[in-house]
This record gives sequence, structure tokens and C-alpha cells, in this order.
Amino acid sequence: MLGASAPHVRRTGLELGGKGALIVLEDAPMTALVDWAMMGIFMTSGQVCCATSRLLIHVSRKDEVLEALRASAAAVRMGDPLDETTQMGAVITEEAALRLVGAVAQARAEGSILVCGGGRVAAGALPAALAGGYYVQPTVLADVPRSSSAWQAELFGPVLCVQSFESEEQAVALANDSPYGLAHAVLSADPERCERVGAQLEAGTVWLNCNQVRGQGRMTTDDH
Repeated sequence: MLGASAPHVRRTGLELGGKGALIVLEDAPMTALVDWAMMGIFMTSGQVCCATSRLLIHVSRKDEVLEALRASAAAVRMGDPLDETTQMGAVITEEAALRLVGAVAQARAEGSILVCGGGRVAAGALPAALAGGYYVQPTVLADVPRSSSAWQAELFGPVLCVQSFESEEQAVALANDSPYGLAHAVLSADPERCERVGAQLEAGTVWLNCNQVRGQGRMTTDDH
């Protein structure tokens, strides 16, 4: 039986994680891009294999986008995931929380700039019943070096790593500069531009003007 099946065996690969990139072109609408970026990394506390944990922003939009992300991340409501008002819950274990906080500290030592977050959520900021839970602050790191472990490794938590770019070619090169290729996304006011950039990305899933939409390898939306 084994001998008969041997000629039909094919080399296969298994995608076990991701370090997805969200490319924000200079014409992307502000409200939409902030919402999609937040969803891409803070949904389920960043514990999603296809999370877009690398944000690539056109240099002309960098400062305003970072400020908008800082304000939005600071306003995230942490708490019990069974509470309808909660926007982000805990990570899965104490070990995961300690690992994430350590990874942020290492990223800062490697030259990253902490925009917001970076630590555990203070017990006083949570309901008494949740004090001591595995809550990690929504975190944004800017100017993360490409050599940094935070840029290269899948942290699997609510940590967004940001770099800027000057051209489409540079954005594509940055997005593809990863051993992972599970999912990327592109945001632009120009659907044809989205298609052009998205077609150059090396990923199993490419979202165009949306993010974390499941069920199709390539999906677009006009919801700006």
C-alpha cells in the first residue's frame, strides 16, 4: 500500500503564522485607515495568525496617522470579552503577557519608538474581578528597524510595528521582506492603484481597501 502511494506524494508546506503588512498609500481616507489598522492588530488582542502587525505608511501621512493611532489605541475599552462594551480582552496566558512586554522592551532597545502602550494594563483600570488578568495595553511602535526581532518575528499579541515608505516600490519591498506570507492589505482611494500594488504582494490573502475579511483570498470594498 505504501509503495503504491509513494509516486503520488507531493512536497507541501504549512503556514503556521504570519507577520502581515498593511500598506497605507498617501491617498487613503483617514477614518477608514485608522479603523482598518486597529482591527488588523487589536482584534482578539492581536492573537490572529493573519493579523496585519506591520503597518507601512507613506511618509507624507506618517505623523498624522501615528497621532490618530495613539489616540484611538488609548481609547480602547479593555475588559471582559463577554461584556458587549469591551473592545479588547486579555491575552491567553501570563507567559504570553510577559513575553509581549519583554518583546516591546527589546524593540525599544533596538531603536523603536514607543508611541503608546508597551506594558500591562494597570489593575485599577480594570473591574475588580479582572485585576491580575493577562491584559496587555494596545501598543504602537514607530520606526521599527527591519533587523529588529519585533519586525521580523510574529509576536501574536496587540503590538503594531510601523515603518514609513516613499514609493510604491519601496512599500512592496518592505511588505514582502518577511519569511511569512499569510495575509497583507492595501488601502488607497484609487481601486486600480490598490489592485496594482496588491498584485505584487507575496501572500496567500490580499485585502484591498479592507482588512481581516475572511472567506476569500482577494476581496475589495468601497466602504471608505
